[in-house]
Amino acid sequence: MTLTDETGPQTQQGTPLDPEHLFARHFARFTGETLTGLQERFRDEHIVPLRGFCPPELLRPLQDEAAGIMDGHGVDRKFSFDITDGTPRQMTTVGQPVIKEHGRLIHATYFSPAVKELLGQVVGEEVFTCPYAGEHYVISRLGKNGDTHGWHWDDYTYGFILVLQAPDYRDGGFVQAVPHTSWDKQNPDVHGALLKSQVRSYAFEAGDAYVVKTDTTMHRVYPIRGETSRTIVNMTWASGADLDRDITHETNDVLFGGVGA
Repeated sequence: MTLTDETGPQTQQGTPLDPEHLFARHFARFTGETLTGLQERFRDEHIVPLRGFCPPELLRPLQDEAAGIMDGHGVDRKFSFDITDGTPRQMTTVGQPVIKEHGRLIHATYFSPAVKELLGQVVGEEVFTCPYAGEHYVISRLGKNGDTHGWHWDDYTYGFILVLQAPDYRDGGFVQAVPHTSWDKQNPDVHGALLKSQVRSYAFEAGDAYVVKTDTTMHRVYPIRGETSRTIVNMTWASGADLDRDITHETNDVLFGGVGA
């Protein structure tokens, strides 16, 4: 249980929550054979679940923080993007500038050295803070029947998604991924990618997370149905090679407002 005042979430003893301490202690679960299994699975599938990623003491404060930001600043979006072969986006979103101002715990999670180290270990190379601030972290909620984040790739190499709210898989909201594919922005071919590679599906619970090699893994969130919700924080990480590439941010700027939200 946590308390809250002007300075943000606190422990029962009245001291501010220290996400870095909680992450560093909690990540002992992702060592040894467990870490080796995660590394092998990521090499094979280009996506890997991190079950129970969030320290229990931090989950409810993160949920409350994200819900407050979403309720106060969320914008309903409904688009289809030619750049991803006409696939749909129907969701409520909040972009990085608003979260930076109101989301101390989300910001601390993204800039956590312990999180950065664990992600680098899982993917097999050092990861870097995204050069484009608008991609650091965004919140999205699927909360209406039919809401979905349709098939797409991302601009930077790695996506890290923290699941704060998830429906039962029978109500949709699970993740599907097609690894070993590529995004040609001038000639996107979602159906060709579906035919060329195996589609894998992953259901998650609140507190789980997953890492995706998003530049070579076409992925989507299956549409939700009924009275349910899925809320996540999406965080983008760059590879060393990304730092030398000229990368654009079309879909991020439309869906989340970029750095000018």
